[in-house]
This record gives sequence, C-alpha cells and structure tokens, in this order.
Amino acid sequence: MARVTKAGIGGAVKVAVVPASGDPVYQTIAEMRSWSVEESADTVEDTNMGSSGVRSYKTTLKTWTGSADVYMAFDLDETATPDDLDEQFTETEGGIALSIGTEYLFKFYVDDGDDSWQSYDGTGIVTGISRSVAFDGMAEMSLTIQGNSALT
Repeated sequence: MARVTKAGIGGAVKVAVVPASGDPVYQTIAEMRSWSVEESADTVEDTNMGSSGVRSYKTTLKTWTGSADVYMAFDLDETATPDDLDEQFTETEGGIALSIGTEYLFKFYVDDGDDSWQSYDGTGIVTGISRSVAFDGMAEMSLTIQGNSALT
C-alpha cells in the first residue's frame, strides 16, 4: 500500500444542525485557517497487593475536544446599494449561524472536505466563540467544541 502525506492547505471543517429527522446537510465553516481535535481517555488505578509493586490502570471514559480558527465570513445581500451596504452584512459560518451552548454535527477533514479522504466525525457542543480584528489583519474567529459523542 502506498503512503500519502497531506499538506495542511486543504483541510476543512463541515457542520450540520442535528436534524429532527432525515439526513443532515453539512456546510463548510467559513474560510478555514486551522483546526485541531484532541481525543483523551480517563483512567482509574486498579493496582492491588498482587501487582508485584507495579501500578496498573483501566480505561474508563473517553472524550474529545476540538477547535477551529477561521476568517470571519459575511453573507452579502447582492441587491444592496453602496449607501446601505454596512447594514446588509450578516455574520455566518458556512451558512449556519453557530451559537454557544448548541449541539451540532461536525466533520473535520484532513483534505478539502472531500468524503474520499479521512475525516473525524462527531457530535459536539460549541462551548466558545472568540472574535478578533486587528487594524493590519483579517477579521478572525475561533471556535471551541466539546465532543458529545464518540469520534469516528
């Protein structure tokens, strides 16, 4: 089997609202800069007198957290005139207005959101949204996500 390495330039994060019924519709989050996903497992010690003086542990609960850094995107009403242009911008993240405390379906793609490449999928709650703007930079946003399902 051939080994393929991937550059980070093609990564993507897609999000969907958890549907009441039917299949979810995933949309790419804004203009992706970077993303990360960290999986972890809790352990409990089960060392006993017969352990020959070596500590031993058992895995208990697993979890994951994620983050995404994006350039903020705005939907523009293309019928706007120059006089009312400022009022025509609506902040969105890939067509879904994400909000903290809300659960979404996430897909973290290694390469450009193409389903043929590796992705990490799970349900997560947006626990934080940080927005920043600098006079010499882009309008940026960072999302933090707490996993609420297994990461597959």
